[in-house]
Amino acid sequence: MKSPYACWLLFLSGLCLLVQSAVILAEDSELATFIVPMYGAENINNDSYYTLRALRLALDKTRQTHGDFLLAEPSGNLVDDRLKAAIVQGYVDIGWFTTSKEVEAEMRAVKFSLLGELGHYRLLLIRRADLARFAEVKTLDDLRKLKGGIGAQWVDAAAMRNNHLPYIASPGYGRLFRMLSAGRFDYFSRGLYQVYGEIENYAELDLVVEPTLMLSYPNTVYFFVREDNQALAERIEKGLLLARKDGSLDALFQSIPRFQRALAELANHQRRVLELGSQGSGH
Repeated sequence: MKSPYACWLLFLSGLCLLVQSAVILAEDSELATFIVPMYGAENINNDSYYTLRALRLALDKTRQTHGDFLLAEPSGNLVDDRLKAAIVQGYVDIGWFTTSKEVEAEMRAVKFSLLGELGHYRLLLIRRADLARFAEVKTLDDLRKLKGGIGAQWVDAAAMRNNHLPYIASPGYGRLFRMLSAGRFDYFSRGLYQVYGEIENYAELDLVVEPTLMLSYPNTVYFFVREDNQALAERIEKGLLLARKDGSLDALFQSIPRFQRALAELANHQRRVLELGSQGSGH
């Protein structure tokens, strides 16, 4: 079966030039250098903020056993299938994605859940004018009468497809909010830890978090490396386990306000939870 990332191979033929211009964070060439996407990592509301710091923590915890390291970033904004293809071809060393059978067939997963239970719950962004309409949604069959929006390259699309939830898929993250506002679809499901910051980022669109519903389905985020890089995968896993054991990973997690808010929401909500089946073979 043809790899889902084959369409990016031509793109990758020029990626070596980008990697040659990577931003090296130190000059000692004897240290192991890992190419990692870092864009957005200084914004505490960006997903990369926590994930990159968790990676640094894991690598720091294994300095004594595995040696010192450098992190470098490729030029260009590699996301979704482009980033996956870059890892498969060995131009990027480490990324993080929602797992699926297809993703794990292409790359080596570090089987340590980065978000825990927070990854499994989603709230719905809707237009303010549709609040009364969504208040009538009581079951998955009711939700099937509406249309969702999803990123075209996201694994989450499989959860909607496998549960017979109609959706429109579109490339590009930011345009999905504008498509929702423009009436192209009825809701956009977002992670429990993502949605409130996104409301603020797109305040001009007058979108709201639907107050009565929550979606639940398996949605686990792992670090991934190239399939043949077992040593790096084992180093990252060992470092994460050490960081969990000594409490430093939890301290990092708890230091992020949107994670704190999401945990509080999960503990105290009065929403109706609609449970979806697995993503199956389906970002």
